[in-house]
Formats: sequence, C-alpha cells, structure tokens
Amino acid sequence: MQFSNLALFIGLIVFSNINAQVPVIREPHHHPVLINEYVRLLDVHIKPGDTTLFHIHAAPSVMVEITQAKIGLQKISESPSPLVDGLAGNVSYSDYATHPITHRVYNGGKTVFHVMDIELVKKEPSANDGPLLSETGIKTAINEKLVTAYQVTVVSNQTLQINKSSCAYLLICISGKIKANKTITSGEYIFFKPGEEFTIFNQKNEAASIVLLQLK
Repeated sequence: MQFSNLALFIGLIVFSNINAQVPVIREPHHHPVLINEYVRLLDVHIKPGDTTLFHIHAAPSVMVEITQAKIGLQKISESPSPLVDGLAGNVSYSDYATHPITHRVYNGGKTVFHVMDIELVKKEPSANDGPLLSETGIKTAINEKLVTAYQVTVVSNQTLQINKSSCAYLLICISGKIKANKTITSGEYIFFKPGEEFTIFNQKNEAASIVLLQLK
C-alpha cells in the first residue's frame, strides 16, 4: 500500500509538470505588449526568488535583457542549470522554430530580471533588405535571416538618422533617455513600420544605451 501511494504521488507530480507546460505567450510572467506581422513582443518580469511555469518556445526569438540579474534555466525532465549573470543590454538569438524547447526560468538574485522576448513571426524576409548600419557606436550583435540586432551607445547630444527602407525597426531603450518620435526610457520601446524614416536623439548629458532590431 505504501509503495502504491508513493507511485501515485510520483505519477501526480509528473502529470502536474506535463500539464503545467504552456506556450510562452500564455506563461503568466510573459506579457504580450506588441503583436503584428513582424513580431510578438513579450515583456518579461521575474522577481527575486520567483520561477516561471514550464513554457514552450517554438518560434525564432531574440532576447534583449534590460536589467542585470542572476538567473537559471531548467529544461523539462532535466536538472536546473547553475545561476548565471544576466547583463543589461545583452542580446541573443535562438532558432526555436528548428529546435523548440520547454523550460522554465528562475531568478536567484536580488534584483528583478527584466527581459524582452521577441518572437519573429514572418516566414521569409522582404525582397529588399535594408542596409546594415555602420555608424560609430553601433555594434552588430546578431545577423540572421529575419533580423539584424544592433547594440548602440548614443552619446550626449548625438543624433542617429535611420533612413527609409523595406525593413521595420524595433527600438528598445536599455538605459538613459532617448527621443525618437517620442521619448522613451529604460524598458520602453518604439516600433517603426517599413518606409518610416526616424531620428534617434540623446538630449541628456550622459550616454544612453539602446538595442535596435532591423526586422527584414
């Protein structure tokens, strides 16, 4: 009887874990804030000591970290990974369409982990990709079929002009204050449609840090 009860208990845990799996857009820490023909932008906040549900990533995705935090991952049916340092401004790409994963994320530090999970929803890029940006202070972080991501330091009173192209753009402010049609600060974003010309301007005394996604 005791063995049967133990087996039932283990079975319930396994069943619970399986049923706790949800698509990433339905995971409670992942808040959809922008959905269009280019992206599903999920704004993610995980408090210290908190853990997400097991969730499924199945679309090519760009992760943009807004804050510094100590985080860990656990793939389903595997042991948790050691904590690593998430750094504000980090940009990474994963082709989850080819290699989907189910995992959960936990915050083992003392600060909120704020990250933007940007799912790329187009199947093919536009016929005419926009030119790569090469101005001073711009670093190409990733260059993939559907997206090029730039890490940009905008110094005081600097203006960065983005000309019209067939690409859309997603501008994310990591730190400081940036004006680009409207003013945004850390953790805020602006989406620009294809064919829109815009200027990025830093009118503060200190440098600002941004991530700019060129969506093909």
